[in-house]
Amino acid sequence: MSDLDRNSFQQTISLLDYLKRHGWQPTREDGKEEVCGLCPLHRETEPSFYVNRRKQVFYCHGCQRGGGIVQLRRWLESSAPGCVNTDRAELLEAAYRFYEQQLVRSPEARVYLRQRGIQDPTVVEQMRIGYAPGACLRGYLSRQGYSCRAMLEAGLIGPQGRDRLFGCLTFPLPEAMSLYGRSIDSGRWRHQFLRGPKGGLYGWMRAQTFSSVIVVEGLLDVAALWQAGFRQAVAALGSHLNPAQMAQLGEGPHRRVHICFDADWNGSGQRAARQLSRRLAGMDIEALLVDLPCGCDPAGWFAAGGLATDFQHLLESARP
Repeated sequence: MSDLDRNSFQQTISLLDYLKRHGWQPTREDGKEEVCGLCPLHRETEPSFYVNRRKQVFYCHGCQRGGGIVQLRRWLESSAPGCVNTDRAELLEAAYRFYEQQLVRSPEARVYLRQRGIQDPTVVEQMRIGYAPGACLRGYLSRQGYSCRAMLEAGLIGPQGRDRLFGCLTFPLPEAMSLYGRSIDSGRWRHQFLRGPKGGLYGWMRAQTFSSVIVVEGLLDVAALWQAGFRQAVAALGSHLNPAQMAQLGEGPHRRVHICFDADWNGSGQRAARQLSRRLAGMDIEALLVDLPCGCDPAGWFAAGGLATDFQHLLESARP
């Protein structure tokens, strides 16, 4: 279904009317905003399927599926035996939602976030931070109608069916149709992406309205800066910017770029920052280097007690 068809379909019929045309009836009809009934997507004996009249969305606490009328129509029309969904974007969206739910249920992941200084629930919600506990993603997505082959091709599971990002905080990258995992176990690898390009600068849609931006390496750095009020922060998802990211920084009117890469003990982050500064200068973009204490990244600096006012001073003292 095209975007135009989706919009037209959504505007011509309410979610509740669509359900009733397909034989669904709420267990009670009391005129309230939310009604409940048996789920039309799976077998159950106790009602767990809720429809919100005002928001035009549904959610089933039994099969954990939810969305709007287009999503419901797709599931109902593909509910015939043997029919599976292989659309990558929708598959990833289902994985994003699942991981978000697991963060709430995983004390060890929430402790790790607090240790890294990320405590603002608004930032966690905006970034859709989740957690991959392992051993349950495949079963959940299978119940949503996705095949193991589709999960494998997307990179969500390995050949043995194991969650590739198990033990990681997860950060959705919907524009790149990807997902980033950050291990909470210091004894294992730290970073992992799904296969494919990393896309543009994370957070660019918000930051591009500012006259100056702050470029950092990682997503926890962005979370820390957003939490401190620096909403012009974006993440390069590494220390090397790809052509798409460089093009974003060169868009529109004159823009000042503060480069705040990790201050690594071996100097690698500092060298990458200087290299980026030279590349931006070649594009006639003003670039300033933010000088963090050695051994710090932005998230670690805030977690150690750095204040927003102190960071503002670092921005003001930044030099080419």
